[in-house]
Amino acid sequence: MFDRVDIPATKPALELVDGQLVQKTSPKRRHQELEVRWMLALRTWGDGEAYHEWRHEFHAPGYRFASLVPDVAYLSRAAIDELGEAAAESPPRAPEVAVEILSAGENERRLAWKIAAYLAAGALVVFVVDPPRRTVIAHARDGTTRFGPGEVVTHALMPGFAYEVDAMFAGLYLGE
Repeated sequence: MFDRVDIPATKPALELVDGQLVQKTSPKRRHQELEVRWMLALRTWGDGEAYHEWRHEFHAPGYRFASLVPDVAYLSRAAIDELGEAAAESPPRAPEVAVEILSAGENERRLAWKIAAYLAAGALVVFVVDPPRRTVIAHARDGTTRFGPGEVVTHALMPGFAYEVDAMFAGLYLGE
């Protein structure tokens, strides 16, 4: 079984997905800008902390041990306080909110496994952002919701959170 000492530090990061070490794709400028925008949206919304490329390591019921580095992860202040500052550096739990921004060639099976593992380990919502389609899919234990241009991303498990899809992608693509 893998644990955190078995995963070498690399750039881009390695993730342990369904028992396999997989290197993340090196993010391009637009991908990084979307990470920053999501991080700021989550920080503005909640009382916790949101970071890009923040490693979370956890056991989810029915899944192999996971060491995942979501594009953006959020933990509430209460969750961080419960962990303690030292453990919060690489939380031994799933984030409460995870954001995965699709990259070219994204492996759908691995992405599906990550979403399911996050949710099984207690994540409230996993947002999957699809830049070419300018859509966001919110995954939760009770189902999925798709948001597109002209709509506002919200979720019942995140009261008060609202992120306009058009604002999310504004200025990132030629022809705007």
